[in-house]
Amino acid sequence: MSFMMERAQHVLTSADAMALLADIEQRCRLAAQRLPETDAAQDVWDGLVFSIAGVRVVAAMNEVSEMLPNRDRITRVPGSRPWMIGLANVRGSLLPVIDLQAYLGGKTVVASKAARILVLRLHGLVAGLLVPSVQGMRHFNLSDRLPDARMKGALGAYVYEAFSIDGAVWPVFSMSALAADPEFRTAAA
Repeated sequence: MSFMMERAQHVLTSADAMALLADIEQRCRLAAQRLPETDAAQDVWDGLVFSIAGVRVVAAMNEVSEMLPNRDRITRVPGSRPWMIGLANVRGSLLPVIDLQAYLGGKTVVASKAARILVLRLHGLVAGLLVPSVQGMRHFNLSDRLPDARMKGALGAYVYEAFSIDGAVWPVFSMSALAADPEFRTAAA
């Protein structure tokens, strides 16, 4: 019985509840005024950092639709180029898997826990690119962009820009340019 009476003493009236909510709202507005201003429209570019042929590069997040662990069950396709690893069954759909490092003229990617398959869905092409490792996502300020950065070698065909941060250069690997390349689209030997 004392529990019921004690509980009844903690019931708020609707006027008390409204006053409490108004107080909470006022404290939130005051706290928000003390927060540092941030520019919500800040020009930021999001990229996925990965290694290819010993070089750390970054690809636009909007060019990679998903990332998968390396698959040990990939079916080889007879008569295909050496860089065409084969087909993987991904949630009931067949995904062509290409060794990106081998395609660029390097050594084939060694199967490891670090290796990943980056899935592209660009220009009507759906393909998985096997890369040796993915380091994660990174945000870049557009003010740090080097629009005409070029690289030598096979990577240079797909690097048109980079970001420069504290003296470090981050080449941008264009998945879109790769997907549009007729040589890349021809997996038959």
